[in-house]
Amino acid sequence: MTDQTFRFQVDRIIQESQRVKTFRLQPEGSGLPFHFSPGQHLGVRPAPPGVPDTEHGKWRHFSLSSSPSEGFLEITVLNQGTASDRMHSLAPGDWVEATRPVGDFILEQEVGHGPVFFAGGIGIAPIRSMIRLCLEQEMGEAVSLFASFPTREQAIYREEIRAWADRVPRFSCWLTYTGTETRPDAQDSESHPWNRPFLEERIERPLERDYYLCAPRGLMDIVETLLAAMGVPEDRVRRERW
Repeated sequence: MTDQTFRFQVDRIIQESQRVKTFRLQPEGSGLPFHFSPGQHLGVRPAPPGVPDTEHGKWRHFSLSSSPSEGFLEITVLNQGTASDRMHSLAPGDWVEATRPVGDFILEQEVGHGPVFFAGGIGIAPIRSMIRLCLEQEMGEAVSLFASFPTREQAIYREEIRAWADRVPRFSCWLTYTGTETRPDAQDSESHPWNRPFLEERIERPLERDYYLCAPRGLMDIVETLLAAMGVPEDRVRRERW
């Protein structure tokens, strides 16, 4: 862990779902104190009142879900244990410390015909950062998203994703729900797991695309197998397991 740390104040908290919150962090001083690439993560340690010093010293890493072009940071946190519970206890006005972002799962500047993103659950967080930059900078002729969630209510950024699809013709998205709900959402929704005909029908010029995967191991294995069967070269696939 780097010795250099930075202070940020919690400016806004968005309840994405029952167990997921997005925290908007404003830097102390003017402007972000570092540059980052979409897909990277950073260490955060909140220090809310009443938390022992021994807990304060523990860093936990969270993916950045905001675009580098914005003057603030956003991290999206699933509440699944002590560290995330401490994050979820924060309120606007509280302060956190953060490290410089790190990580090799990053969006490349050359995206070919356009990137294809696969996300599962909270894995949508770094993917959101990548998509936002792609849309802002008009990267690629096409941008495609395949995302899987247990239910519609647990679909993080669902309204934002739908707004992108409505506003940007070159952006396509398919949200899949693995629970009991099968109502259509965004442009289409299919039962999980995805299969080869489903992907081949929806991914234009698949051998000219770059693929970014961020999902649990089981879903990641499914997608990797499908892409290999479609003839996608290994060097066009970038992955981040959680």
